[in-house]
Amino acid sequence: GSRAAGCEWLHVDFEEHLRSFYFEACGFRETTAGLIAL
Repeated sequence: GSRAAGCEWLHVDFEEHLRSFYFEACGFRETTAGLIAL
């Protein structure tokens, strides 16, 4: 998977209408950078 490959972060181009999907389903936290630790 991504962690085994050495990836540490995931970036998404934030779309407001997908807000609940990002935060509730995927576990993203709100940041100004839009990053999530893998």
